[in-house]
Amino acid sequence: MIVYIIALLVGILLAGLLSAFIFRAHSEWVWMRPKKACVVCEVPRTPGDLIPIVGDLRMQYRCRSCRAYVAWQYPLIEVSIVLLVLFHVWRYVTGTWTPDIATNITWVYAVRDIIFSLFLLIVFVYDFKYELILDRYTLPAMVFALIANISLGSSGYELCLAMLVLFLFFLIQYVFSKGRILGAGDVRMGLVIGAMLGFTHGIGAVLLAYILGAIVGIGLLLTRRHTFNDQVPFGTFLAIATFIMLVWGDLLLQLLV
Repeated sequence: MIVYIIALLVGILLAGLLSAFIFRAHSEWVWMRPKKACVVCEVPRTPGDLIPIVGDLRMQYRCRSCRAYVAWQYPLIEVSIVLLVLFHVWRYVTGTWTPDIATNITWVYAVRDIIFSLFLLIVFVYDFKYELILDRYTLPAMVFALIANISLGSSGYELCLAMLVLFLFFLIQYVFSKGRILGAGDVRMGLVIGAMLGFTHGIGAVLLAYILGAIVGIGLLLTRRHTFNDQVPFGTFLAIATFIMLVWGDLLLQLLV
């Protein structure tokens, strides 16, 4: 139980930082001052209202001064971050998926996957809202993934090969479509996916992203919410597919083989 309490507290702390960082990186707000004031009337919050999730519940999701509603994305992202932390702690430390490795290394794997998952969540939300994948996200994630996986015994050659193949795969599409099919951020995501998942799982993530994108795209066309000229942010599907392969990749590959 103490493990989950610590994980919950860490998740709440990360939620308070990252939920503001995701959205305010696109504006003039300083991300290191998460939700200190209402974005409508700019009246500062009380210290108790600054606590992620709990603070919004205390205010009933409304500013105490102007009664404007708190943007729905903040509590949603905060809850998602907490759940991701708890999920990976359960998965590696106390769950049925715990790998047959030493306890201290188990925690290292858990922390690695938490960081991976938080990055993917940032990419999903930011690309969904702004249709952008920024270098400030992808480059640190790529470096961290490469160092972390090599430190944990992955082949540096395989990781670099996966990065190169996926990068060139997306780059060719970007060049020939002149940016209509993919954005530059999607091209750089190829480097991140390769560094995170390696060759086999990375290829699987890309294929899964195209399948998910096709399903959603066809659904939007059938419901007439989009036309053939409209674009759907592909980074969201890359983020979802990469997370799926990170967690269930071995199982999916076993089913296919």
